[in-house]
Amino acid sequence: MRRILLSTQGRAFSIAFSSFGLAMLAPPAFRGGFVPFLLSPPGLVVVAIGLVMLGLSVEESGTVRRIRIGVALRLFAFVLVAAAGAWAFASGALESPLAISGFLLHGVGLAGAAVAFVFDRRVFADVRHGQAVRLENISVDFLSLRARGRDVTIPTSSLRGVALARDLDGRGVLVLVRSRDDVVGGGELLPWIATTREGETFLLTEHEAGLDAEVLATRLSEAAAAAQERGYR
Repeated sequence: MRRILLSTQGRAFSIAFSSFGLAMLAPPAFRGGFVPFLLSPPGLVVVAIGLVMLGLSVEESGTVRRIRIGVALRLFAFVLVAAAGAWAFASGALESPLAISGFLLHGVGLAGAAVAFVFDRRVFADVRHGQAVRLENISVDFLSLRARGRDVTIPTSSLRGVALARDLDGRGVLVLVRSRDDVVGGGELLPWIATTREGETFLLTEHEAGLDAEVLATRLSEAAAAAQERGYR
């Protein structure tokens, strides 16, 4: 259920339920046209839906800064939904014959939006929150990850190359390692995407690393170069 509420469709439907509920409480808002509707409680919630969609789009455009901006837009959208309910209540919506049904729908939508709000607040603090794979540390000796609760360690001497990449969820870095056998821990849990003569490749996204793709690629390259140089000595 939580996964559904955190999906794009789930977020939109949660807030839409709230808008439907508030629209039941304020039907006169429809009579004045589009602008007066937007300046009413249900219209404010429609604006919130737009902010959620915009936030998701900005987040997927990449860089940690834009990820946080996108999340911030979604957090503000929840504030608008809550404020719209308070506005409707203060405007005497309880006197409406549809008060019970309207506030029930609004409450259901607000509860669903609250689940996404709590998640987004944690993502804003740490963009790695909720990711199945998380980068923990990059050192001269090891690349440390955590995959679905298990520690994963990759010797930097095994790194063979990196390349910037983009998928449907944003940007990341393709990491080429000599062999999957070099991985210590839950290596099978990593998102492996290719096997070639040079080695095996997995994708590490900006969300998972908590770093911009360019910064991540640079740090991995420097760690691999340092390990290789040390091996020559």
